[in-house]
Amino acid sequence: MKIVITGGHHISALALANELRNHKHEVFWLGCRYPRWPEKTEGIEYKQVNQSNITFFDIKAGKFYKNFFRWWRIPIGFLQSLRVLVKIKPDLIVSFGGYIAVPVVISGWFLKIPSLSHEQTRVAGMANKFLANFCKAIFLSFPESERFFPSKKVLFVGLPLRKELLLQKQKINFNNHLRTIIFLGGGQGSHTINNELEKMLMKLLTKFNVIHQTGNILNNSDYRKFLMIRKNLSCEIQKRYLLKDFFSNSELAKAIKTADFAVCRSGAHTTYELGVLGKPAIFVPLAFSFANEQLINAQFFVKFKAGEIVQQKNIRNLAEIIDKMNRNLAFYQKNAQKMSSLFPVDATKAIIEYIENYDKKKTVQVSSSLA
Repeated sequence: MKIVITGGHHISALALANELRNHKHEVFWLGCRYPRWPEKTEGIEYKQVNQSNITFFDIKAGKFYKNFFRWWRIPIGFLQSLRVLVKIKPDLIVSFGGYIAVPVVISGWFLKIPSLSHEQTRVAGMANKFLANFCKAIFLSFPESERFFPSKKVLFVGLPLRKELLLQKQKINFNNHLRTIIFLGGGQGSHTINNELEKMLMKLLTKFNVIHQTGNILNNSDYRKFLMIRKNLSCEIQKRYLLKDFFSNSELAKAIKTADFAVCRSGAHTTYELGVLGKPAIFVPLAFSFANEQLINAQFFVKFKAGEIVQQKNIRNLAEIIDKMNRNLAFYQKNAQKMSSLFPVDATKAIIEYIENYDKKKTVQVSSSLA
């Protein structure tokens, strides 16, 4: 089959895309090359899709609920989507939500190309709720989001995971007996978390190994700043501080498995992957996430006593909460391990089985009509 992947949550989308290619399907990607337009900074989605050698079509879609000067991109997004879909003639569209998926799915509907959708969060986004009207099926990561969609279309499968997360057995060897904390900032990085870590880094490195992914926030200025900080550390302390702007999938899997606990944002993918691996975490939810999505994700960990929340406005309390989790780490780890069974790990397989069975049904219908 020729399959188009589109949508805002590229990590799980890319996990599915790569496995679809392993099943001999031809995959095309319709996304946004410059997510911070008009700033000409290539997004991590574009970079990672390119690294996977998947054909990427840049769609300049707009948003109704964002700043007014981007509205003019809405009709352009539809025209571009129509043109690309007519050119490649896909058999199926798989959407992962977000504003970028809207023109692609609706253009597909107009061209009679069936679409499937995957909802990654516990609180369904505006795009996915709207696109449910145009999709044949909606896959869910969490049963809580079923209430947002027509029940006859819903299938609970979990979140497609990068295979490295499940296959990686190795850990980073720091050659010491210190506990390890990983600091993550979500897809683009977190300037807030980076700033707070800068204040406490020297103290943390006296008793922890620190793994730190800065992201490319502010054109990588945070990463360059921490490079200079690391350069000025003693050789012995440098060995305890692993710094990257972005980890590859295999590097990140190894880093998370090495960590005793995490300090991070609480987006859908971060919380799900930590949940699968049974890792406790201190979450700093994004203050302006849609429908408090990140706070709700973090509260799930707190409910099972596997995590703590530090609101962004109270970020100065982070050091205190790190100390609390470290003192009671066995308690948090035990609860996180118990909670891990609530995160299915075979979503990719389930979605591909549905796609391939859907294709067989369509082939049978076509054969019957020709007969």
